[in-house]
Amino acid sequence: MVINELKQKIRDYIRTLAGAKSNLNNLTVEEPKNKRFGDLSTNAAMVLAPILKKNPLEIASKIEEEVISGWDQIKDVNIVKPGFINFNLKDEFIKESLKSIIKNKEKFGFNRSGRGISVQLEYVSSNPTGDLHVGHGRWGALGDSMANIYAANGYKVFREYYVNDYGTQAEKFTDCARCIYLKHFGKDTDYPKDGYPEEVVSMAVERLISRYNDRFIIEKEGEKEVDRKSFTKEIIKTMVSYICETLASMGVNYDRWFYESSLYRNSNFEKVIADLKSKDVVYRKDGALWFRTSRYVDDKDRVVIRKDGNPAYFASDILYLLNKIKRGYDRLIYILGSDHHGYVDRLRAIGKALGVPEDRMVIIIGQLVKILDKGKALKMSRRKGKIYNLRNLIDEVGKDAVRYFFSMNSFDTPMDFDISLAKQKSNQNPVFYVQYAHARIESIIKKIRESNPDNLDIDSYNLDKVNTSKMEFKNENERQMAKIMILYPDVVYNSCRNNAPHLVTQYLYRLATEFHYFYNKFRVVNDNGDRTIVNLDRFVLILLARQVLQNALKLLNVDAPEQM
Repeated sequence: MVINELKQKIRDYIRTLAGAKSNLNNLTVEEPKNKRFGDLSTNAAMVLAPILKKNPLEIASKIEEEVISGWDQIKDVNIVKPGFINFNLKDEFIKESLKSIIKNKEKFGFNRSGRGISVQLEYVSSNPTGDLHVGHGRWGALGDSMANIYAANGYKVFREYYVNDYGTQAEKFTDCARCIYLKHFGKDTDYPKDGYPEEVVSMAVERLISRYNDRFIIEKEGEKEVDRKSFTKEIIKTMVSYICETLASMGVNYDRWFYESSLYRNSNFEKVIADLKSKDVVYRKDGALWFRTSRYVDDKDRVVIRKDGNPAYFASDILYLLNKIKRGYDRLIYILGSDHHGYVDRLRAIGKALGVPEDRMVIIIGQLVKILDKGKALKMSRRKGKIYNLRNLIDEVGKDAVRYFFSMNSFDTPMDFDISLAKQKSNQNPVFYVQYAHARIESIIKKIRESNPDNLDIDSYNLDKVNTSKMEFKNENERQMAKIMILYPDVVYNSCRNNAPHLVTQYLYRLATEFHYFYNKFRVVNDNGDRTIVNLDRFVLILLARQVLQNALKLLNVDAPEQM
């Protein structure tokens, strides 16, 4: 990693001046927005100025003299007001760094910063009572991409979907399904007035009947009825299967589908309550059992067991967190919907009460998605009227567009998903633009193979034997493209550290932009009458760009097409 290694060197130096406990969270080493300022820039002097109470320009000169000037990677340094330190990398360093792409291939960009650390990510976890809405798709894409990114950083990753099959929502869905199921076998019953939309429930019942027919019909007091226990289990499993199919169609899969009902088996709930009582974190009031969440970070105490003796929703939150802890994960990442803001303090309160280190739990709230078609918002309500759901979106624009668009913004940013844009085959469509860069590289390779150039036998060409340090950058665009490629490992590291898959899409767009400019301005294959000559340095450059594009797209689970 180029940026993060330089950043660590600057950080170490600053700490020798300002003390080990200095807050350096706002220290940056990054590419300046304006290329004329150099390859990289740091605000180190301005971070240090208020600590040392000195002029940032004076500090910048000291950092340049004592730190940056001694680095072999740096070609030149320029200090500008109010204290930015801008510097350029040596061409020799960039060329040498390209060797890492050749050496590591599909593993280029990976690191071992998370080695020995296990991470569990739980995301989507929608109730198995209906279609997934488009917001679920966003959280699925971001969660799955984050899992890939954590794995690329050396973490042991476990993906989990929490199935809410215990409680009133599951019972209500069963009631709705029961009515439709019995009606199919000749018994009319009133559909619940506040029930789920019949379209989705009917789909689940049809699937159940096609597999089991009338297996769940029993006679009760001379009337047809369903065997409630087995029927509930199978109708929920049917909906889970449907949800699984939907998510799999956009490339989202899980290591485990964890059922809430399993938390209440073998007297587990009673044992946990007894333990909580012994720790004095629960108490009785008004006939209910309360958790002392206000003792920690929540604004009020929460009910664990209601007056009627049934567990409240909060009880499952406690049991599930305890279960995760017992399974030994080092880090627990929750990705919750925008309607779950109230859960953050509750979960943190449980964690503190149970002695879970604060940094062991990461709670991310995903923001809403608005679906637009030609500028007009589409309905996405799950309970009323005609809806536009996740399956509709995937069917209309395809997996790659769904994955890429949902990964373009940070979790905490509401987004508009423009269907008409996602379907365009033009440079205005960002996923098309990035994939087209890869397809163009493949087209160049195909042309070389078909033209049989004088100076290259592509079938016997071995990139592993290329010494990139001997390459020649014939223009600034080639150098810039090479520089962007060697910074990819920093993107993988930073996107993990900040839980930010959108950094990968931003990177892909930049690399694609640089390549498209290269493609339009410069030739890799030159046809000179009867002879075809390949510019070998440029050929190496596009092969490396192809590898980096493939690696970054794979993190998002977006295809790298050979033609478009």
